Parts: sequence; C-alpha cells; structure tokens
Amino acid sequence: MTWHYQWIIVNDFLPRIAGLQLVNDILGRGRRFYTPRLGAQSIPVEFQGAAYRFGHSLVRPSYRANLAGDNNQPFFGFIFHPDGQGQQDPVDLRGGARALRRFIGWQTFFRFDGAQAGKVRPSKRIDTRISTPLFNLPLGTIASGTPPTSLPQRNLLRHLTWSIPSGQAIAQEIGVPPLNPSELSELGAYGVGLERNTPLWYYVLKEAELRNGGAALTGVGARIIAEVFLGLLELNQSSYLARNPRWRPTLPSRIPGVFDMVDLLTCAGVDPASRGQ
Repeated sequence: MTWHYQWIIVNDFLPRIAGLQLVNDILGRGRRFYTPRLGAQSIPVEFQGAAYRFGHSLVRPSYRANLAGDNNQPFFGFIFHPDGQGQQDPVDLRGGARALRRFIGWQTFFRFDGAQAGKVRPSKRIDTRISTPLFNLPLGTIASGTPPTSLPQRNLLRHLTWSIPSGQAIAQEIGVPPLNPSELSELGAYGVGLERNTPLWYYVLKEAELRNGGAALTGVGARIIAEVFLGLLELNQSSYLARNPRWRPTLPSRIPGVFDMVDLLTCAGVDPASRGQ
C-alpha cells in the first residue's frame, strides 16, 4: 500500500504541481541540488518553511464536506470560524471533533463516475491571495498555542527566524530567470527592498502566478518541491524508487497501467459506491 501511495506521488501528484517534464528530467538525469548523503537526508528549510507552503494559497474559505451528512443535507462549513471555538460539533471544518456529519464524502474532491472519473475537482489557483479564514487561525491549530494567528504572518516570520534565502538568491543559485522587481512592484511600497530580496514563500506564489498562470509551480518552487520529494524517496531504502524503480501498481485500477487517488480510495472502500452513496 505504501508503494502504491508513493507511485501516485511520483506519477500523478508531482507532475500536477511541478510539471511532468521536470519530474522526468530529475528521474532521468538525477537531482542537481538536493544531494544529502545516504542516511543523512532531511527536509530542507526552503521546502518546509516556504516552498511546500504554496498549498496555503489553494485553500478555499469553505467546503462541502459531504452530500448528505447533515440530516440528509450537505454539510457546508468554513474551514475555520470563530463560532466553532469550544463547540463539541463545530460549525466549521476544524479537526478534533467527531459527529455523524463530520465525515468526508470523497466525491466532493474527486470524480468517481463517468468520463470524468479520476479527475481532481478544481482547486484555487496558486497566487498571492489567501483565503480570509487563514488570517485568524484557532489557537488549537497552532502547535505552540500562541499568536500570531495569521498564517501568512507566521510564514513570513519563519523566513526571518529560519534565515531562509530569498527567492531571487535561489533563482540565481539554480540558474533560472528570477522575477523582475517590476513583477513584484506591490512590495516596493514598503521601502525595504522586498521587490529585490523577496521572502521565498511569497516569491514561489508570485512565480507560479505570473509564469504559469497559477496552474502549477515553476522555476524555483517547482525545482525545490520536485527534488526534495524525489530525493527523499530515492534515499529511503524501503521505497519503490530505491528498491525497484520499474515497479508498477498491482492493486485493481480503472485503467490498466494507471493508478491514482480514485483507485486508492476505491481500494480502501471509502468511495461513494462502497458507502452506498
């Protein structure tokens, strides 16, 4: 099962967010920058504190969790809402609570039937606009339990406290065209040179927005994400990439030679048909 999930990461998830061409290039010609010694691999701060946080821009303010969980009606909720604080069955979608309506109807996020089966339902584009609820996180979602509660503020503070290189510095190091100061003109108003020395988290979002229409990462962001994911798998001696890179999924799938999250959810028995929906 672990290998099947890893295969989805390499062959579906990474091509979607970093581009198939880059993934194939790294698999074929090797990693250029993420090159730790075997047994000494770890997640770099550039990945953990900035680049992989691109997903924060994809989060919608609210979701339909299921189709009929709330007294045979869909359960809609904001991801976070102040009214949910202290409630046994919160009005929002925060975790840490159990109730009949708080299950995930996976057809909300993936298509299971018909010609569209297997396709992911559309998310927000990658850009520098963040959903409002993420500016006021519940303290219970913060490991320290202390402010600040603004997720963008916390990400930018990490850039400082972890001494993460700027987006432009990494672009120069890896040899990709950096964003021009004019493309980051909204940062010039602060008068501290952020348009030339941009926090990596913000830079990755802006780079994807301007250079790839927000459909996927590119440049700096894509290189960091793809190299770290593939590197961690290649250096993990129990992974399929390390032990048998020619391995292919063996569990049942809708299409021969293809295995994706819909197939995995179906095998797990949490697809709509298995649940009688």
